Amino acid sequence: MAKHGLGRGLDSLFESEGPEKKDDVYLIPCDSVLTNPYQPRKTFREEDVQEMAQSLENHGLLQPIVVSRKGKDASDKTTYILISGERRLRAAKLLGWESIPAIERPVTDRELLELALVENLQRADLNPIEIAEGFNRLIEEFQWTQEELAKNLGMKRSTVANFLRILTLSPETIQKIESGSISLGHAKVLLGIRNPEEMKDLEEEIVRKKLSVRDLENLVSRKSRKQEIPRWAEKGKEMLSEVFSAPVSLVRTGKKIRFAFVVEKEEDLAKFFRRLHDYVGTKEINSGGNE
Repeated sequence: MAKHGLGRGLDSLFESEGPEKKDDVYLIPCDSVLTNPYQPRKTFREEDVQEMAQSLENHGLLQPIVVSRKGKDASDKTTYILISGERRLRAAKLLGWESIPAIERPVTDRELLELALVENLQRADLNPIEIAEGFNRLIEEFQWTQEELAKNLGMKRSTVANFLRILTLSPETIQKIESGSISLGHAKVLLGIRNPEEMKDLEEEIVRKKLSVRDLENLVSRKSRKQEIPRWAEKGKEMLSEVFSAPVSLVRTGKKIRFAFVVEKEEDLAKFFRRLHDYVGTKEINSGGNE
């Protein structure tokens, strides 16, 4: 199979026998067409199918669906796998059509997924999660590399990588991206946030304030500057860790800085105070945190 970029169109993914090659169109039973198991789109909006049904009723089917012959079912009836045209097929069934014009083309499982991705990317935009999961299936099930994905789907490798990275976000964040309340651009910014609570707060602000990607970037930048820890506080953390002989956490909330350590029993606290007393007795500490 010849592979081309998305800009060439769905037909460019099929081998051609030259400019004079014409596809034969057949009428096949609607109920003989099985859904593409590699279809990346999870949901079809009811209003989109209704609009397509209205178009079919007014103008007929202007473009046949594309199918691949699967074989025979239990009743010896020929069955087909849908390659492209699921909305058209759903609309035809909604109108009660028994048959639908179709073009038959032989494809492999690998090509079924690629063609489903290409058609949806061109004609009915997938949400970022559906695209990312489609890419991930090509990688996991067919051993594609990111370079192959970029080349065969006409994208930059960095674009492919960004789509795949969003699958590492939390299920809650992924759900927001699927619903459209958070965009792919927002998701790229959120990928740089390591604190789950901070990420959750930012997501709520995106939705509540309808933040643009630039607004979010500016907000993250301001928060980052506010969270910078001064040298004297870092110095104090080092000293406390030395006194306590255990890790000490340092958290900044607005203008306040909190030092925290954990004790399991009263003896641990008493031991800490003794070590602190001994340390103060041998070290000169001023209010600026400098020795």
